[in-house]
Amino acid sequence: MRRRWVSIGVRVLADALIALGSLAAGFAARLWLAEEGPGAAASSGKVDLFAGYYLRQAPLLAASLILSFSALGVYTRTRFYARRFKAAALAQGVSIAYAVFLLAVYFGSGSRQLIPRGAFLVAYLLTLALALGSRWAKAQLERRFRPQTALGRGQRRARNILVVGGAGYIGSSLVRDLLADGYRVRVLDSLVFGDESIRDLYQDPDFELIRGDFRHVGPVVEAVRRMDAVIHLGAIVGDPACALDEDETLSTNLAATRLLAEVARASGVSRILFASTCSVYGAADHLVDERSALNPVSLYAATKIDSEKVLLGARSRDFHPVILRLATAFGWSPRPRFDLVVNLLAARAAVDRHIQIFNGQQWRPFIHVRDISSAFRRLLEAPLEASSGEIFNVGSNHMNHTLGQLAEQIAWLDPGLAVEHVANADARDYRVSFDKIHSRLGFECQVTLAEGVREIQQAIRDGLVADYRDPRYSNVQQMTLRRDRAKYPEANGEVEWTFLRFAKNSAWHRSVAAAGVLSHLP
Repeated sequence: MRRRWVSIGVRVLADALIALGSLAAGFAARLWLAEEGPGAAASSGKVDLFAGYYLRQAPLLAASLILSFSALGVYTRTRFYARRFKAAALAQGVSIAYAVFLLAVYFGSGSRQLIPRGAFLVAYLLTLALALGSRWAKAQLERRFRPQTALGRGQRRARNILVVGGAGYIGSSLVRDLLADGYRVRVLDSLVFGDESIRDLYQDPDFELIRGDFRHVGPVVEAVRRMDAVIHLGAIVGDPACALDEDETLSTNLAATRLLAEVARASGVSRILFASTCSVYGAADHLVDERSALNPVSLYAATKIDSEKVLLGARSRDFHPVILRLATAFGWSPRPRFDLVVNLLAARAAVDRHIQIFNGQQWRPFIHVRDISSAFRRLLEAPLEASSGEIFNVGSNHMNHTLGQLAEQIAWLDPGLAVEHVANADARDYRVSFDKIHSRLGFECQVTLAEGVREIQQAIRDGLVADYRDPRYSNVQQMTLRRDRAKYPEANGEVEWTFLRFAKNSAWHRSVAAAGVLSHLP
């Protein structure tokens, strides 16, 4: 940490000197031109005027440049941007600094005095050239003379990957893709939903399972040992499931993330990829991107925001967190879920021939589970300057749809389907830009909504799902059942337990009803 602040201080000092030197050069060039050539001697009056003006205004320009660069993250996050994005940030920072400087000089002078245009233009161009050139020269020198041993650990290609929550909906699909790509994969999972999704992988020599709760330090320490990178999928997922027990949600979604970050850094893990959500944008009436204000409307989204801050705050030269804000997932997975809007509507269309759409005018971005896997694997291979400390919305612009448009697509695939539109209190409504991950990494979704709907319905027709309403396919229902079993240990057998649940726990009815009403939540 101390080394980081020293490095920032050196860059701030260098930029201050660039501003001071550029303004001096601008005035010198202006005087030189005013005297009509280098051979003419500058009048003492003009020199005195230059000296007085410069001594008053040069510190203001230096301060404006440093504040502008700081506000745009030039000393922090943009250092790891790709070259063209870093250059754009620097150009923007210099332009803002000079605009602020010009306004401050104009309104700060009683006579509304302006800096000579020639001096201003020379100083601006020189500052821009030196800011860009110094950073380019530094990068070239480091690339040429820095020894390989001085590189951060994250520069080496990761081979051993820990997937926290690897038996879940996304994890069980991602783990298979990682193994197919030649990685050695370790999964840390408490197997709350069982191990059926990964049971066929036990005989793979490159696969290892550690069954444990990632909220506890022992399993986490064991799991991160000798790992190159961590993919953190472990969480209570979805608004209704998180609302069941706020304390458990906070310990699972936030406290455990902090523990994982601390243990991973201490164990020499170089990269951690964190599964966040586009739900952090909450309700927005405009297109949002990674720089947009966050507006969480649920505990689930709030814990994801706080976890992002924990991980980004832990970033260092040898520890590189990356945040993936995932669009609403859909599609078939080894651990199927039918509490996701696309999967649920596809199943209801195939089985019930009737679907309900809640708040059809609201926007959601969608992404297939296989495309989520592709994004994580792409970022495992991405160079640090393009990914370290970065936040990426993960999805595609053409996959933004209103819930009403989603219903129209499903109805188009299934003629004769009855569609009912209903309103509820869900306030989330967001349309997301995915330009950053596309321009930075060339990522684009490959699986369409129609393809995802067809594969869900084909799985039902093939008998892979006996009843999509089974609680094991819903996070909130599964967690509710697990809590009720712990609450009524005196029940003897499933029939008696079910009776006690209905007789003693009327909240169960409300939670299941909420799961139906809020089934469009990711």
